[in-house]
Amino acid sequence: MSKKNFRAGLSALTGIYGLTIAVLAMLDVSSLGLIAAIGAVLLGMGWAFSGRFAGRGA
Repeated sequence: MSKKNFRAGLSALTGIYGLTIAVLAMLDVSSLGLIAAIGAVLLGMGWAFSGRFAGRGA
């Protein structure tokens, strides 16, 4: 998978994640904080690795 495709997929996942958290908040899910924290860590790691391997200088 190319970097461009990976970043496009990661952008889509970020949007879906945001919508999912919004829906769960509207439904008043009790474990929303845990779900949001786990998702944020996973997405953050994805974006960090995306930037790390982008090859933009030192």
